[in-house]
Amino acid sequence: MFLQKTLAIINAELNLLDLRIKHPEPFQQQKERTSISPLYLTTETYLVEIMEIVSGLFLSKRIVTHTGAESPLTEIGRAFEHLFNIKLGDIHKKHESVISRKPSKVTGFLDTLRKAITEESKNKGYL
Repeated sequence: MFLQKTLAIINAELNLLDLRIKHPEPFQQQKERTSISPLYLTTETYLVEIMEIVSGLFLSKRIVTHTGAESPLTEIGRAFEHLFNIKLGDIHKKHESVISRKPSKVTGFLDTLRKAITEESKNKGYL
């Protein structure tokens, strides 16, 4: 009786292996589809500068989740990580490092962005 059950199990396993060989697709594990962003930061760009943007968006409360709720800081940070293929690490710690900087440096990168936009506007004759 024991041998018959053992043989039945072995036969079932052999049939399964045969199916896997003949039709491998259903047996392959679905790989998580993670798309890689085509965007990367230059070596001149520091993560704390990106955190200025993340912190500004978070504090402005202009980013919401699909339910309409205010987006948590970490979700905005993770979105930027995905967008630029970066790792910000401890987003709350980096946020604190942005808002605790000297007043003249709190928005240094955002000021650079503002200047770049203003300069382009002047170059095109809008200002």
